[in-house]
Amino acid sequence: MTAPSLATCVLDASAVVRLITGDPEASQWAQHIERAPLVLAPELMLSEVANTLWKLHRTGHLSAQDPQELLADARDLMDQIEPDRHLQVEALALACHLDHPVYDCLYLALARREAALLLTADQRLQKLASKVLP
Repeated sequence: MTAPSLATCVLDASAVVRLITGDPEASQWAQHIERAPLVLAPELMLSEVANTLWKLHRTGHLSAQDPQELLADARDLMDQIEPDRHLQVEALALACHLDHPVYDCLYLALARREAALLLTADQRLQKLASKVLP
């Protein structure tokens, strides 16, 4: 992933979970976030992260990490959470055009609207982003 070091970033839940759980593969994303003038996410991201943290907690994969603290860490990564209702029309249009779920298209819509870099661990979503983002 090559991108300007001062690009606005949109984070999806897959990237956020890796960032807050200390995944070494997330170090490049952390560098982008530190340099970004603005870090955004649709509000759905927090629900997706919370659900993933519940699954990790339930299966014992969080070790001694507190899921509530990790969720707070996720919120702290963002400068701004965009209400989903502001993105739904464009996300639905993208979903119909790309034949891809609306919830992922919320991230694409926000990144497109803001001319931002989408940070995601989801390879399929990254491939779609390369088609619709500048």
